[in-house]
Amino acid sequence: MTILYNCHHSGDQYRITKFDSGMNPISSYLCSLEECDCPRGPHPTCRHRQMLPKFISRQHVGDEWFLDFDRGGWVQMGEEWAKTPFNENGEAPEVYSGFSHLHEPHSTEASALDFDSKDGGSNPPAVATHIPRRL
Repeated sequence: MTILYNCHHSGDQYRITKFDSGMNPISSYLCSLEECDCPRGPHPTCRHRQMLPKFISRQHVGDEWFLDFDRGGWVQMGEEWAKTPFNENGEAPEVYSGFSHLHEPHSTEASALDFDSKDGGSNPPAVATHIPRRL
């Protein structure tokens, strides 16, 4: 299961939010480079304080980029994720539950004309090539 994190400004601190693979918020903590309100806050470091410099150096605070901390990669989502969905108490409003309202369904209707145009459209004619068989 992939866990992603995003980061937004929250006053003079940052809010790092953890999302499950269905993009449902799991937890959200306020942090700075020196402290964090997560359960590991009293310890010398926590993953949120390890992530924060990455978000800052990549300039991905308050935008649609998410960090896959465990794998060390970045994932870009749609612009709607740049909006801060949490209130000042770190709670997600009901309307953001699962963020399902942010994504409109795509049309599943298609016609032959969509696929068979003069120039081939999204279904270009096959190009015959000879591929030698290995024996």
